[in-house]
Amino acid sequence: MKNMNDIQFGEGTFDELYGHKIIELKENFIRTEIEITSNLHQPMGLVHGGLYSSMAEAAISYAAYFTQDGTWVGVNNNTDFLKSSKEGLLVCTASPLKLGKRSQLWEAKIYNGDNLCAISKVRLSNLNA
Repeated sequence: MKNMNDIQFGEGTFDELYGHKIIELKENFIRTEIEITSNLHQPMGLVHGGLYSSMAEAAISYAAYFTQDGTWVGVNNNTDFLKSSKEGLLVCTASPLKLGKRSQLWEAKIYNGDNLCAISKVRLSNLNA
């Protein structure tokens, strides 16, 4: 397992651009959050769907990278949007459904308060396999 002390998404990355922060990271689990701002909205004033997908894939890729052997990257992302958000805090929790040496399948749930807003399943591939 790689060193997980004070791990955050890298400086100057896409995740930093939209305010994505790692709150908790341990083997087979990650929790991240984003404070919703108006520049994360689509024209109708709701959080852009791409934010949910990006949040899930980034959280899952980082969790696998820092807790598994190899370099893990997303190769498929299926996000279902369940409830829209306008303001507040988005919290993503993710854990694996299936772990393998070459591929993995993880599931992320994204909440705004008690509201489940999105569920993503992300398949990862190990670039070192």
